Amino acid sequence: MTQTLAKPQVRNALMTFLMPTIVMVGGQIVGNILATAVSPSLAIVGSLLGLAGFVMYAMSLMSMTKDLNAATGGSLAWWMLLIPIYGPLVLLPGEMAKAKQMAGKAAPRGAVVYLFLTLYAFASDLNDIAA
Repeated sequence: MTQTLAKPQVRNALMTFLMPTIVMVGGQIVGNILATAVSPSLAIVGSLLGLAGFVMYAMSLMSMTKDLNAATGGSLAWWMLLIPIYGPLVLLPGEMAKAKQMAGKAAPRGAVVYLFLTLYAFASDLNDIAA
């Protein structure tokens, strides 16, 4: 007997990973340039852009966790994925393996990919489930 799974939203995995990263890194570069060239008090601009990148990262995690929970019937909390090492290395691959097994797909991306490229691996595996 096969369970009917909710189909996750298809995302561009590379852009899901790159956009928050570019905003965070670019914000720090802009902040350093402004602090050096104009005034040290303008370093706050870089911090605010870095915060905006983190908010983008968290919103992506929220959205993808909601899709994963719909696919598995689980109750994984998105904020648990923010815990360094434990979230992306232990919780997420385990839930993704469960979801991909329920969908009859191949195993999820490796643990190293989840550790260093969390958003990319998460979006790629959700796209595999949606396909």
